[in-house]
Amino acid sequence: MPYELYSDVELLALCIWREARGEGQDGMRAVAHVINNRVGKEGFGSTFQSVILGKNQFTSMSVPTDPEFNLMPDVGDPQYSYCLALAPTVLGGTDPDLTTGACYYANIKEATSGWFFKHIVNDPVNHPLLATIGHQNFYK
Repeated sequence: MPYELYSDVELLALCIWREARGEGQDGMRAVAHVINNRVGKEGFGSTFQSVILGKNQFTSMSVPTDPEFNLMPDVGDPQYSYCLALAPTVLGGTDPDLTTGACYYANIKEATSGWFFKHIVNDPVNHPLLATIGHQNFYK
């Protein structure tokens, strides 16, 4: 099914699953909040779809060479079921944001983006580290 036909809940759940299913429930929640925190912020899209599918945003959703790009959860996958239950609570504002407003995240031990290190990690004034959850660091 083309992403344009997905609801915000379905699209958010799939992105969370692809990006963070190995990070435990708090890690998945944190990634969900990064997506939510980007919506409407300067430099990001104004809708969940434009944030999730935007260029240089979440490569698992937009870059065919990303190893996660073509993955789909199996029927009954417990992590995906969790993502489907989580998504409406994030969209509805009832899930507390463990990142306290982060718009960026990365597993620093595995990150390869020079841009990310230059513009986010090495700029603590504009992008302070807000939380470390699982293997991921979360930045403003």
